[in-house]
Parts: sequence; structure tokens; C-alpha cells
Amino acid sequence: MENAYILVVDDDKTFRDLLTDVLQFEGFSVFSAENGQSALTALATNHADLMLLDLVLPDMDGIEVLQRALAMKPGLTVIMISGQGTIQRAVAATKLGAYDFLEKPLEAPRVLITVRNALEASALRKQAELAAANFFERYGMIGESPALRKVFALIDVLAPTHTPILIAGESGTGKELVALAIHKHSKRASAPFIRVNCAAIPDTLIESELFGHEKGAFTDARTAKKGLFALANTGTIFLDEIGDLSLLAQAKILRVLEQGEILRVGAEKHEQIDVRLIFASNKNIEKMVAGGAFREDLFYRINVVPVHLPPLRERREDIVSLAKYFLAETCRTNNLSKKELLPDAGPVLTSLPWKGNVRELKNFIEKLTILTESARVTGRIVQNVLRFPDIDATPTPETLRHARENFERSFILTALEEHNWNIPQTAEVIGIERSHLYRKMEKLGIRKE
Repeated sequence: MENAYILVVDDDKTFRDLLTDVLQFEGFSVFSAENGQSALTALATNHADLMLLDLVLPDMDGIEVLQRALAMKPGLTVIMISGQGTIQRAVAATKLGAYDFLEKPLEAPRVLITVRNALEASALRKQAELAAANFFERYGMIGESPALRKVFALIDVLAPTHTPILIAGESGTGKELVALAIHKHSKRASAPFIRVNCAAIPDTLIESELFGHEKGAFTDARTAKKGLFALANTGTIFLDEIGDLSLLAQAKILRVLEQGEILRVGAEKHEQIDVRLIFASNKNIEKMVAGGAFREDLFYRINVVPVHLPPLRERREDIVSLAKYFLAETCRTNNLSKKELLPDAGPVLTSLPWKGNVRELKNFIEKLTILTESARVTGRIVQNVLRFPDIDATPTPETLRHARENFERSFILTALEEHNWNIPQTAEVIGIERSHLYRKMEKLGIRKE
């Protein structure tokens, strides 16, 4: 940590040199800048682990330097230096991404403690990001909460086996991703992975879809057809919403598990099949067994090692990581410029119930990305999009343009009213330059009555 590179930005040469001496004496590598532009130039050409940034600079506002620096180097740790009368703005800076602020006159022990804490927090964050990236690469899921780590551990244990698996969890929690991760880390990874939504297949067709049929087996059977089990042979079949299968279909699934064979509709001979079965349901199968709606023998056969996928409200630590991932993906797939989720947006997102779990969060972030033009997504922007009604019409470019304009107008008006139409303060809070806000107001016809 002592070999970290620190950029000191302050227009007072005496103060700048004194701060540099204190930091260098403790073993840090220090370089400095006397104004905002030279600070940005130094960042563009040098590596910096941390920046100590004065809020009041001669050429540009410290908040603007902070925003441009973080846009240039998102991983940079910034500590604001606040003089008399700028504490409120220093607090606002922490909401825009600064780690902390120091109030003048500075005391060396306080400076060193804050710097070390900031560098330690940065190192821990980078370790967490690396761990999250490794988890995503291995399991295809975002998150590193204790609840999700338990699921990852079970995936590693179950993947090499042939044991049937029941994945329980609410809708939208990612049960298919767990099934796919198990398949990818099994010895069957190169063989097919077939997903079946049992709820989407009518009872009259389920047997034919799963096991296939012979030509002439029923009125519309003009040719013989392979079933999904045969297509998944040597691989894995994932039966989603298993609780929606009829008792008759359940009996046939049980035969596959116990005998390793299937019988096509209209056929006389059974076929041997080698397939790994993974089941999932958002229903309480145990209660269904008690009520007679699910076969007890099948339940005990598939519930050998149950996997419970926790709802998002039980792993809130993963919400911000998921939101950042969906934000980047939506920008990429829609050819939009990159957007950044600011720290103050995290508490807003993590406070919500997300009853639809990861699926609901993903849909919301897509909506947020499309409706928000700002490159820096603040907590206030998130709150405004939460209040914005869903678009019922087909999302054509025209309706999306109008939706974005309506949202921006409502958002800017609310921010202006909350800050008594103080343009500089409003621009600072919503994370855009003052000139950009003026242009927006003119374009959207926003003026004080």
C-alpha cells in the first residue's frame, strides 16, 4: 500500500508541497497538479491509485474534475479536500463517487489514516470484482453473496455426478442458469442441453413432446418424431416447472429415472436412454405431494440433494453488481454510449423488494438505460425512473424518443423545483455540466413560470 501512486491537486503551492512531503515521507509516490485541467492531463498520462482533490480550483469546479476523472478512470479512488463553506458540496461529491473528504486545515495523522483506509477499501473492492468476475466466468451468474456461494459450492459437488437434481426457487431467480452451470461442469458438457418448460406444453401433447411418437400413432402423426429425451441423449435435460406435469407424465418420468428407458407414443418396444435429469419448480413440491398433486415416489427420487436458489431480497449484496452488469449489457446491445451507476444509486436499488427477482431487476435496468441520457446514473435518476409509468405501446424509435423526452422533462423539473431553480446546484446534483442543463431546458421547453 505504501508504494501507491497519489495525485495531489490544489492551487496553493505551499499547501501542495507540504501535503506531498507528508505522503512521500510515509513511502507513497506522489505527483501534483495546480488546477483541474493539469490534473486531468496528469491522469491521462500517468497511473494513479488515489487522488486528493481540492473542491475549489482556479479553472474549473472540483466536482467537475471529479466527474471527468472518474469517467476517464472509473477505478480511481478520490478524496476531496474541503475548505470553509464547502462541506455540503464535499458531501455531495461523495454521492457522485468520491471516497471521503478532508476538511482544511488538514492534520497529518488524519490525512494518512484516510488515505490508508481509502487504499485498503480500493484493494478490497478490486479483489471482490476479481472474485465476481471469476464466479461469472465459471458459473455464468453475477454475485458473490454467502447465499449464492452456497449454490456455487453445490454446483461443484453435483456436476460430476449422475444424480437427478431438483432446483427450487421463486420465478426469476435464475434456476435455468444453475442447471446450465451443472451441465457445463459435468462430463456431459459437450453433449446437448435441452430445456423444457413443462407449463407451456398441453397435457395432450406432453408425452409426444418428451418421448416422441411413431408414424400413425394418432391423427396428426404423419411421420415419426424423436422426443426431447432422445434429442438430449448422452446430455442433460432440464425440466422446468415440473410441478405442472400431470400425474401420468410424472409416472413416465419416474420410469426414465428408474429404468433408463423411454417409450414413444404408438411404439411397442422401449428405448434405452442415457440422460441426466435436472428439475426445477417455483412451487412447493412437498406441499403438492401432501395434497396428492405430485407423486411421492418421484419427489423422493429427484430430491436427493435439493438446491435452493435464494430470492434477490435474501442476497441484496448482489443487487448492485447485477445492476452494473445489466447496465453495461443494455448499452452494448442497443449501441448506446456507456453509462455508470454512481454510489448513491446503490442504496435505492437495494432497498426495493424485487418480487420478480433478477428478471425484474434486469427489466428495470433496461428501462432505466433507455430512458436515461445521462452517462452517470444517480440515485435520483433511479428514483425518477421508478416513478415513470411503463410504456404500453410497441417500443418503436419514435415512442422511445418521446418516452425519454417525457422522462427527462419530468426529472429535470423535479430536480429544479427541489433546488429552487438554482441551475448550477441542480446541474451538480444530477451529474451534468451547467451548459448541458441549459441546452436540455431549452430543448424540452422548461422555464420557470
